[in-house]
Amino acid sequence: MAIATYRGEKSVADLATRLYTRLTPRQREKAEAALLKANPRLRDPKTLPEGAVLEVPDLDGPRLRARGDLANPADEIGDGVTEALEALGQRLAARFESDRQATQAALKLAKSAAFKRVLGEHPALKESAGLATKALGARDKATGARQKAVATALKQALAGLEKQRR
Repeated sequence: MAIATYRGEKSVADLATRLYTRLTPRQREKAEAALLKANPRLRDPKTLPEGAVLEVPDLDGPRLRARGDLANPADEIGDGVTEALEALGQRLAARFESDRQATQAALKLAKSAAFKRVLGEHPALKESAGLATKALGARDKATGARQKAVATALKQALAGLEKQRR
């Protein structure tokens, strides 16, 4: 069991967030319960002086954040890479979604009655509009395939990092 010092956190939830990485809501509840069990004084954190030594239980699932003398440089690097990959995945997902929405809007416009009416008035543009519509459809499919490939690659990278930690 690791130890940590109390830094004046307002709640056991704040302490759990500081001590453990990537907690889901359920894991946070488990971490809070384990911290309270190991440190009954945390039931009233206001009476606990800053710097008080706390026992930090090891849990299945959430990992302890590396801190101070207990720090494992490989884990710290792994945590940083994991956080960066997760953030990258979120940014890329937003960009892919934005691109797909723009493509879908353009396809919807190309299929609209108003657009077809304008094309009827300008027959020379009809062939170009058809080619553009096909290109938009191909772009939409390609974007979906790229998004899936990127998501799979990120998932594999994150799984590989997690496997290395075990």
